[in-house]
Amino acid sequence: MKKVSAFFMGITAILHILFFKLESIDFMKPETLKRFGLDEHSGEFVKTWAFNQGFYNLFLAIGLIYSIFLLFKGNVERGVTLASFILLTITGAGLVLYISVPEKFSAALIQAIPAIIALITLKISQKNMERV
Repeated sequence: MKKVSAFFMGITAILHILFFKLESIDFMKPETLKRFGLDEHSGEFVKTWAFNQGFYNLFLAIGLIYSIFLLFKGNVERGVTLASFILLTITGAGLVLYISVPEKFSAALIQAIPAIIALITLKISQKNMERV
């Protein structure tokens, strides 16, 4: 079960690295602006926000990768604590996205579902990891 949890934590981390790329590197590209429902003029007003938001996503991903490292190195308590906080944060952000913009339901699911699965499997496997 630890491997399943690590797999979904990894998927969540990869998604957030991709969100970083989208928001911090590719934001002003026409196809990215279109994805966010913006034109070039509107994008200029929010590009600093998007740049910052992208790094927020990158730091979440780095934290999850470090959590996986901790879990496999036997530091279960720290790994579970850090991962749980990050996964709950990501899940909460997905919920906020859906509540604030219901039309973004699929985007909210893409953000939250891997994190929820990782969190559930992490909690299920936590006791087994602590015994080892």
